[in-house]
Amino acid sequence: MITEIPWPESRKEWKPVDLTVTYHGDGQFTGITSSGIEFPMEAPVGMGGHGTFANPIQYLVGSMCGCVGVKIILALGDRGIVPDELNIAFHGTRVKTMPAFFDHVHLKITLKADADDAVVHDIIDQTITRLCPISAMFVECGEVTFEQQIIRS
Repeated sequence: MITEIPWPESRKEWKPVDLTVTYHGDGQFTGITSSGIEFPMEAPVGMGGHGTFANPIQYLVGSMCGCVGVKIILALGDRGIVPDELNIAFHGTRVKTMPAFFDHVHLKITLKADADDAVVHDIIDQTITRLCPISAMFVECGEVTFEQQIIRS
C-alpha cells in the first residue's frame, strides 16, 4: 500500500474549517462558511422539518460522495484520464442505538471513460480509505464497500 500521497501541498487539506449554523425556527437552519457561502438545512421530517431542505445527515452523505468524487477526478487526471461522467450512488445502514452511526456504506461508482479497471479500482480504494477525510471517518465507524462500473467512452 502506498503510504505517501504524491500531491502538491495545495491539494492537501490541513487548514482548519470554520462554519456557523444559525437556527431560524420551525426546524430551519442556515449554515454559513467562513468565506460567506450560505446553505439552508432543516431538521428531518418527524423531528420538526418539513422536507423543504436537506437535513444534516443528507448533507453529510452528500459531502462524502462529493469528496470521493473530487478525489477520484483529481487522481484520474493525474493519470491523464478525463471522464465524460462520474456518478456515485450511496446506500447506508445505521445501527439502531444512539448515536446511530452508519455501520455499513456501499458506494456504486459509475464512470464513463477510457480507463483500466484495475487502475480505477486502486484509485477508488485509496480515495475511500485515505484521500477523502469524510469517507475515512465512515471507515473508522463501520464498513465501506464499493462497486465500480466503467462505461467505455
